[in-house]
Amino acid sequence: MMRNMLMLAVVASLAACAPPNPGIVFLPSKKSAVELRAVQTRVIPGDADSVMRDVIATLHDLGYRITKAEPGAGTVSGTRQTALSMAVVVQPRSPRESVVRANAFILSFRQEAQVDSPEFFTQNFFNPLGALTQRTLAALPDDATAPEPVRPAAERNAAKERRAAAQTPAGSQPPTQEPTTPQTTSTGSTTPKTQAASAPSTAPITPPATRTNTP
Repeated sequence: MMRNMLMLAVVASLAACAPPNPGIVFLPSKKSAVELRAVQTRVIPGDADSVMRDVIATLHDLGYRITKAEPGAGTVSGTRQTALSMAVVVQPRSPRESVVRANAFILSFRQEAQVDSPEFFTQNFFNPLGALTQRTLAALPDDATAPEPVRPAAERNAAKERRAAAQTPAGSQPPTQEPTTPQTTSTGSTTPKTQAASAPSTAPITPPATRTNTP
């Protein structure tokens, strides 16, 4: 009995230490924790529940596919074009104010790089969030508590997509599908009409040049 329990403990320990994406090298940001906090965090007027709904709506508008949402924990994850993923955490700062922290990653050739560009978060998330809510976002004061960044959650059925993205050289774009809309003919029947898919409002950025692909 004791031997079986020991074996189970060893297996659980090994599982906890296993990398989330075997074969893919994780490249964390080289910025300090204080710098990342400033880049990823904003204060927005509104209670946490309404801000969370606004965050989800903003991600949808930006072309993200929601992979996981936990309103109780204040977190939501989304994936865009399989190569860009983002996780956002919302925490109340007061009954009428919330703190939003976003964390993004780019999956390229056998590597997953953390995005740390201030322009990326400002132009590709916080500005659209402010535009949707018609509210002004502000920087979090240095003496205020910021939520911990969250890693994006992968889709359960996205394993093939992630493997394909890992085999795609950096800078290449995955193919997009063209949606079809019905078109009524003179006889009254409907036939599918192909129209070009509208591109997302922003394009994924590439990791900094200093981050080279791992052989």
